[in-house]
Amino acid sequence: MPTTRHNLTAAFAATGRNHPYLAFTLNSLCNLDCVFCKPRCMPDYGHKDRPLTTTDYAAIAAEAGTWKIRKAHCSGGEPTLRADILNVIAGLADGLGPGAAIGLTSHGNLRRGLSVDKFRRAGLTYLNLSLHSLDPERSATIMGGGDPRTTLRTLDDALSLGLQVKINCVLQRTYLDDAFAVAELARALPVAVRLIELQNIGPAQELFETEFISEADVRDRLHEWFAGAGEVSRDQLGVRSPGRYLRPDGWAGSIGFISNSSCATCSDANRIKITPTGVARPCILHNRDIPLKPYLADGTLDDAFAHLFQAMLDRNTNDAWQGFHYVDYDLRWDRMERPEGAPVLPLLPVLTSDAAQSSCTRASTGER
Repeated sequence: MPTTRHNLTAAFAATGRNHPYLAFTLNSLCNLDCVFCKPRCMPDYGHKDRPLTTTDYAAIAAEAGTWKIRKAHCSGGEPTLRADILNVIAGLADGLGPGAAIGLTSHGNLRRGLSVDKFRRAGLTYLNLSLHSLDPERSATIMGGGDPRTTLRTLDDALSLGLQVKINCVLQRTYLDDAFAVAELARALPVAVRLIELQNIGPAQELFETEFISEADVRDRLHEWFAGAGEVSRDQLGVRSPGRYLRPDGWAGSIGFISNSSCATCSDANRIKITPTGVARPCILHNRDIPLKPYLADGTLDDAFAHLFQAMLDRNTNDAWQGFHYVDYDLRWDRMERPEGAPVLPLLPVLTSDAAQSSCTRASTGER
């Protein structure tokens, strides 16, 4: 069994999966309330984060760099609500070093005092924006507030400053035309719009039966767009997570699908999730968690990363990874006891269909 840093990174490279990256959940707070997320439904909402410090983030990134990790992504909650968000971004950029990809997911309605330019100067290289409708009233119904026009201004600022931009849009039958309008932004703009299948977890369980629509169904409805469309590699887009991206003929940008309900993507997952409290999760479905704070205090982060890489390698021998989709539900799990080595929630079967099988196979294996 490989144990050294060199052996573990070499063993992971031999699997053919994209190299791991750091995916930080910076907080659980959000000033919006999307119908499929609803963070405020948690009884202890916002009271148990006890977040890592900017020094902690810089130290984790510096150690990750020695393991050839070249990407860190920050989400929430709404990460821009952290008062120290610019320092967090700067610490990650400094820790990983020149040329690293540093990203952020946000609804784009930035609080006073923040700007895309300040994020860029702190070290941000790409921005993921949550946008589910271009209509202000319908958007507010979906997201519980905010203004898509403000998000679009944030998008324009990011593009003008040379940042890569991806747009996250969750598919719902009631708002399907809204999602298609969002997707059509990629016709004129060099952005990657990611159409995300609804997952049957958390608050979305109340919506799933009536609102779920699969990638295969959406692709069929948009067949004129995708006729003759060329595939865009994830490397070209700076994307390391599972998904498949197509550029319709004559479009400036691309459309991707994240289809966790109809495609098994676990075999290609490569994120090391780190919660606000500093718990690292190399595996979402099974508990291989490790708290980083003791290793930060002892100066032994190298041991922690050895555990994380070994845990990710061990996933290939775990039968539960095959045939079940990747569930990204760590926000609530930060408040739930996770039995070691056991599934935290019942595994959800993939909603496969003959029409979806081909694209699912290509997405899960990372084929271009």
